[in-house]
Amino acid sequence: MELQQLKYFVEVANQLHFGRAAERLHASQQSVSHQIAQLESELGVQLFKRTTRKVELTQSGEALLEQVHLVFKHLQRGIDEAVRAEHGRRGRLTIGYFGIMLYSILPSAVRLYRERYPEVEIVMQELPSHQLEEKLLQGEIDVGFSVYLNDKHSELSMNWLPFSTESIVFALPKHHPLATKKELSLADLEKEPFVMLNRNDSPVLFDIFVLFCRQTGFSPNIVQEAASDQAVIGLVAAGVGTALVLGCMSRLFENDITYVPMAESMFNIQLAICWLHSNETAQVEQFAEVVRSFIP
Repeated sequence: MELQQLKYFVEVANQLHFGRAAERLHASQQSVSHQIAQLESELGVQLFKRTTRKVELTQSGEALLEQVHLVFKHLQRGIDEAVRAEHGRRGRLTIGYFGIMLYSILPSAVRLYRERYPEVEIVMQELPSHQLEEKLLQGEIDVGFSVYLNDKHSELSMNWLPFSTESIVFALPKHHPLATKKELSLADLEKEPFVMLNRNDSPVLFDIFVLFCRQTGFSPNIVQEAASDQAVIGLVAAGVGTALVLGCMSRLFENDITYVPMAESMFNIQLAICWLHSNETAQVEQFAEVVRSFIP
């Protein structure tokens, strides 16, 4: 049984006339008759009652027609789904991020992408920052929200799309003596206790912070490490110490924390999305386009 035979059968059933069916099929009447006869032979049933005056479906023909309509309906649905998948309107998109990214454009970008492509399944994975590139290279995530370091080595395998430049601000307990300052430099906090993200979870930001402290002339007094950015902020609010955080987080715990801009501009950090050169699917490209819409 071939698809063409079923198409011929449906058209003859619709027209109940071999000549008109042949015209609509752009085929000869002899060819249509041959295909129907061959289909009947393969099935071992008579599909049409033929007389010199009319053509009628048999009970077997009516039963087959009902099911063939379903076959063509499912076939068209499959074709439509294939086209939708090709154009990124279905499938799955896995996004990796680390906690601090929740205070960037990530929530807005995901929400807009969902609105534009509601049939694409989005899977979110929160990861330590140092695992993002590893997960991308292993194909476990499609897009990563990360810190852009202008690393030529990573750019050999990945596309990078920076979407914002975040300043670093000091987070101080509300009644800290320095909380009234309009801006502070690292040197102003030389003797202060610091709360930091655990180096295992955020080695890049941890090492950058320690490096610039040493360049300023001191080693930071890190009294507490935390597993998340939220925990860092919570510890500052509790008076455990001070911290350096991205400016996008400066609306958290506003009743308990004062955020003071940093005088040095060297601590500005670029946030970006990244994805493999080898994974430029429609879903990834369309998500990148959504992110671009948020870039000033």
